[in-house]
This record gives sequence, C-alpha cells and structure tokens, in this order.
Amino acid sequence: MAQCFFAVFARRQAGVPVLASGSNCAVKPTRLRRAAYFRSLVVPGATLSTYLFAWNPKRWTWNDLDAQIEQVGLSGHTDGRWSSGNTKQIPAGSRFFLIRLGVEPKGIVGSGVTLSLPDYGPHWDEEKAASGGETLYCDIRFDHLSNDVLVTWSELQQSPFSSFRWGVQASGISIPMPVAEALEELWQSRTAGMPSTPSSSTSATLPEGAKRKVVVNAYERNPLARAACIAHYGHQCQVCRVDLGEKFGGIAEGFIHVHHIVPLASVGRSYAVDPIHDLVPVCPTCHAVIHLRIPPLSVAEARTLLATHL
Repeated sequence: MAQCFFAVFARRQAGVPVLASGSNCAVKPTRLRRAAYFRSLVVPGATLSTYLFAWNPKRWTWNDLDAQIEQVGLSGHTDGRWSSGNTKQIPAGSRFFLIRLGVEPKGIVGSGVTLSLPDYGPHWDEEKAASGGETLYCDIRFDHLSNDVLVTWSELQQSPFSSFRWGVQASGISIPMPVAEALEELWQSRTAGMPSTPSSSTSATLPEGAKRKVVVNAYERNPLARAACIAHYGHQCQVCRVDLGEKFGGIAEGFIHVHHIVPLASVGRSYAVDPIHDLVPVCPTCHAVIHLRIPPLSVAEARTLLATHL
C-alpha cells in the first residue's frame, strides 16, 4: 500500500523548500512546475484523468492529518507529496480521490489535483528507505480532506461504482471515466454544503453576531477553477491590493479567498464557470464585506467604499 510522504521526504531531502502554512511537513512544488500546471488549467476542452490514491492507517500513521484538514479549511487547500505506487505516468493537473483502507470506516476521505509527474524519492517505509529503497511520488494539492468518510465503502460496492475494484494494493490507479464522473458528482453533492472550517470549530460558543460567515459555493470550491483564477490574477486581493504573504510572511503565502462574481441565483448546475471572468481572488476581510449586502457588492463597489473611508 503506497502511503503519504509529507514528512519523510521533507526530512531527508536537504534544501527542499517546505510550506509554512498549516503544516510544516508539506513539500512545496517548484514555482515553474506549479506555473506550468496552472497554465494547463485554462486550456478549453481539456480532459483530465482521475486517479485513486490510498491510505492504510495500519501501515502508515498520518501524524499531522488534523493540521492538514485545518489548513484546507483555512485556505482551501494543502500541498504535499503522495506515493503513486508503480504508476509512472500521471499528468500534472490530474484529479485524484483518496480512499482510506484497512480500518473501518473505509471509504473516500479526500480529493485534489496532482501538481507534478511522478518522480522517485526515498521509500515511505523507513526500513525500506534505510536500505536504499525508493518509490514514486507526485506533488499533490488537496482541495478537500476529512476525518470522516464522505463516500462509504458500501456505496462504492453499488452501481455504477461497483464496476471498479476499490480495494487497491497501491496508489496511482486510474479510475474509468464513467465511474470517475459519477464519483465526482456524488462528491460535489457531499462537500458543497459543508462548512469551510474544521468540525472542531468553536463557533457554537460565540455570540450570535459573531457566527456570520462567507458561504463558499460549489463553483468557488472547484479546485481547477480556483487554481486557474489564482494563476491569472495572483494572490493579491483585487479589492484592497494586499498580498497576505507579503504582509505576514511564509505562514500566509498563497492564502487567499476566491469570490464568485456571477450571482448564484442566475446560474444552474449546467453552468460552466469561467475562472477568469467569473472568479476573483479577494482577502478574507474584503470577501466578508462583499457578502454583507444582498446581492453582494461588486468588486468595483467594494473598492469605492474602501477608497472613500481611507
């Protein structure tokens, strides 16, 4: 069973930059590799393959799982590296789902996109690594990660999912397109209404006025659309022009919300989001202010308000 490589690779490869957001064990893909990947997202009509990655807690303990989940809740993603088993050809930008196996409850607990082609690194099993063993890994980006199973093992044994063997022995297995499309639709329905903060949130203890939050819709949660939007605009807020990474350093590098410009009432399930014209990166403060009005403020209106009160 191929396992996660967040911490092992970071410890053993001197000079590899490490993310300082949420978990200091996530290996950061190179800027050029990420740029190439982001550019690929805006190619019209591009069809991405979908792969299954596996995690067996009996064989590998994910010590910073809670931190990774929290990071996804805070910024919408967390980056790292995951074994691709024996699969050498997983294109950057491929969709993946993470299945938990070996212990109950079994099922799908995460999703994301790959950021690089597989390459070799020290084996995730420390004994094998000590004897020089290597295996293949992909740079990956989780867009959703949970302690809870969101698509159960029993559901995966029913049509149309039952045509695929989910009890894999290694990661990097390609999911047939019809199964992948059905899983994506089910996954979006399970995750679209979920809060963007971890389940351990203390919001229940806050006064009523403090419970207001920006609801992130399914279009904004789409990892490909979000990535393409940020690739075009960068991480600078398009209202106040603040780059949180420049203000707070590495801990906030890449941290930005993505706001959907088109009112949701005017779009439906068949709507194809344009990441350049329909989405815009904004900082959490400006995002909250935009949603203080119904309908939401436009970016131009928010800029005017800010300029008026400076």
